[in-house]
Amino acid sequence: MTIHFDKRVLITGGAGFIGSNFLSYFVRKYPNYHFTCIDKLNYASNFENIADLLQLNNFKFIKLDLSESFETLYSMLVTNFHQMEITDFINFAAESCVDRSLISPLYFTKNNILATQNVLECYRELRNKYSHQYKFNFIHISTDEVYGDINQNTDEQGTLCPTNPYAATKAAIDLIIQSYQYSYNLPITILRPNNVYGPNQYPEKIIPLTIKCLQEQSPIPIHGDGTNKRCYLYISDFLHAIDLIWHSGISTSEIYNIGGDCEIDNNSLVKLICQKVFKTNSVDHTQYIQYVKDRGYNDKEYSINNDKIRQLGWKPVVVLPEGLDMII
Repeated sequence: MTIHFDKRVLITGGAGFIGSNFLSYFVRKYPNYHFTCIDKLNYASNFENIADLLQLNNFKFIKLDLSESFETLYSMLVTNFHQMEITDFINFAAESCVDRSLISPLYFTKNNILATQNVLECYRELRNKYSHQYKFNFIHISTDEVYGDINQNTDEQGTLCPTNPYAATKAAIDLIIQSYQYSYNLPITILRPNNVYGPNQYPEKIIPLTIKCLQEQSPIPIHGDGTNKRCYLYISDFLHAIDLIWHSGISTSEIYNIGGDCEIDNNSLVKLICQKVFKTNSVDHTQYIQYVKDRGYNDKEYSINNDKIRQLGWKPVVVLPEGLDMII
């Protein structure tokens, strides 16, 4: 018996931190949608994050390296379109560690630019062949780091000025997407969130790394003097933003900054996490910090304006202390 689904959705990078949280939430929320997850399963992604979803009839997993398997991807999505009938694309696939990008920039170029463009090419072909029959959507997850070092509320029209190879690859694919919008009239929505945190995040980002170091009684490495500031957005708030934009019926080919309300420097963040872990406000957090050599250039802060998505009725709900309580 063939099951009818209202949407058939391709999730690229679905075993990583944000992608797996997305699937865990949306596969259950929308049982009338079918979700196909593609992931190459690298060090920061984990099949166990989504393994339980295989019990559901609206989820499928495919292991595939998007940067090296264009022919396979094209055959699956385009040549044999009527076997899967994917109409909605949400791209989470990306390498996101700034420090790793400084060591292996070409690897980031391959995985953040070529891999995404391979998916874009399939999307373009599907639109060419079937747009008279189906409505196609594409949402790309970018980052606030594409704007570079900013200390003012930059809106979606802000200049892209990335300062590290990771951010540069994300800015590059944003511009490639923009070229596809103009050249091929493709509807593609770009989301640029702050630093997202929550369950299943690999411990190379400062929040899970700090928690892990405290649990293992090892020093917490902090770049420079710890005064760099970041805004943090809890994963559920980001997922609600995606849900709103995906289902709002608004015009596509838009860019949205998805910003949290909490800006905090690294020293204060470590202090707050120590207070949560040790359940006291009197803890001396400095004894757990080991200051390490700073990056060649380390953005002081990212300050983005999120008025555009707020006009749709979205706002962050989970404040940082509450979010930390949910993952410690």
